[in-house]
Order: sequence, then C-alpha cells, then structure tokens
Amino acid sequence: MNIIKERSVSLAEVKNILKDKKKEYTDEEKELYYEQKRALDHASKAAKLTPKDALKLMEGIKATGLTLTEDQLVKISDLLPETVDDVRAIFAKERFKYTEEEIKKILDVVAQYR
Repeated sequence: MNIIKERSVSLAEVKNILKDKKKEYTDEEKELYYEQKRALDHASKAAKLTPKDALKLMEGIKATGLTLTEDQLVKISDLLPETVDDVRAIFAKERFKYTEEEIKKILDVVAQYR
C-alpha cells in the first residue's frame, strides 16, 4: 500500500518538481500531460523566488512567533505582499484577524526576499 502525504508547496517548488519530471520523461521518451505543461508554464511565469528562498522566507515568518498555517505561509511566499492590505486580503477568509503590528512583522520578513 502506498501512503501519499499531502502538503502545500510554493510555486517555486512546483516549477522544480515539474522540470525534474519533464527531464525524466525526456529520457524515457514520454511527455508531460497537458495539465502538467500548463502548471509548469504558470509556475515558470509566476514564481518569484527560488525554492530555497521560499523555504527561508517561510522559516523567517515562523521565527516571528506568529502561528500561521502551512497554506498561509505558502500563499505569502508565492504572492510576496507589499502592504498591510495585501496581507489582509490573503487572510480575508480567516475567522480571526491579525493586528497591524503582526502584519508588519510579516511584511518585514517578506521585504528581505522581494
């Protein structure tokens, strides 16, 4: 039985995963599926950080002491928000609100990677 673990990944990681898959398929004379090609194209255009930098960014935000979910951290690393309102938009569906001070902590970390 195969156990599949789900986790959120940044666009930078998606890009690397699909590039590796594409290389693997080239060796075997296979091609990426249509959806994989589209995802790779999107990730290539939209990823602003390297996977290493995205991970460092997420670790930096965790180090501030704020409790964010993995999904929230990934979204922040993908979008690199610039303003308090940008961060609030990311958390718009959340039941709780972060204070402006907490959001500024996030923005300070993000500014190091922009």
